[in-house]
Amino acid sequence: MSGLTPFDVMMRKDIEKTFNELLVEARNIYEEAKKDGIKPLLYGSVAFYYKAKENKVAVELLKLYRKSEDIDINFLVKPEDRDKFKGLITNLEYTPYFHLEKVLGDVAGMFFKENVIVKVYYFNEMRFNHVIPVNLDSDFTLDDEDLILSKLQRHNPVNKDLADIASLLLVKDVKEDKILELTSADWGLWKDVTDNLMKLRQLLSNLVADEIKEREEVMPVISKVVKLHGKIMNHPKKESWKPLPLDAKYWSDF
Repeated sequence: MSGLTPFDVMMRKDIEKTFNELLVEARNIYEEAKKDGIKPLLYGSVAFYYKAKENKVAVELLKLYRKSEDIDINFLVKPEDRDKFKGLITNLEYTPYFHLEKVLGDVAGMFFKENVIVKVYYFNEMRFNHVIPVNLDSDFTLDDEDLILSKLQRHNPVNKDLADIASLLLVKDVKEDKILELTSADWGLWKDVTDNLMKLRQLLSNLVADEIKEREEVMPVISKVVKLHGKIMNHPKKESWKPLPLDAKYWSDF
C-alpha cells in the first residue's frame, strides 16, 4: 500500500518551512551566478516545490515521503562554467566536500553551509540512469518537461520521486513532445518511463485506499498518467528502439 498513515502525514508539518528556506537560498545562488554569466538550473525536490507551492494538495504530495533533513539544493551547471561556479559558491561561504572534489570534481560537486547542502552536476544534459537532453535556455529551473523526465528516467525510483511527478502534473499541463520523441528512440528509457508511470498510478491509488488523499484530489493526475502512458505505448518507434533481454542492464549508474 502507500506505506503511510494519517499520523505520518501530521509529522510532515516542518517540511514546507525547509522547502521555503532552501528555495530562497537557491534563488540567491542563481541570482549571484547570473551576475558572473553563469546559469545554474535548479532541479530536484526544491524545483518541484517552486513549481507547485501555490497548490495545497501538490505541496502535500511533495511532503508525504520526505524528512526535512533529506532535502538538498540541486543544480545542473554547464561544464564550461564549472570553475566559475566553484569560485562563486566558495565566495558564498560554502565548503566543498573535498573527497568528492578530488575524485569526481570535474563532473560533480557537493557544498555545505550550516544545514544546507548544494549538489551540482557539470553537464550540458542529464546523465543519470539515462542521457536526457535539456533546455538550457530555461530560467532558474529545468523546464516542466525536463523536470518530469528527471524523475521518469530513474531506474529504481522511490516513492518521493513518484510523488514529485504527481505534484507537478497536478498543477501543470506538461508538454509531452520530448517524452514521446526520446522514448520512441530508446527502448531502455521507454521501459523505465512506462514502468514508472504504472508505479505512479499504483501509488496514487494506494494513497486513496489508505485514506491519505481523497480520490477527487488525485484523479486529475491519474488521468494524465493514463493518457501519457497510452501515448508512449502507441507512439511510432524508431529503428534505434530495440528491446533487450530481460536480464540485460539497459541503464547507467550515477
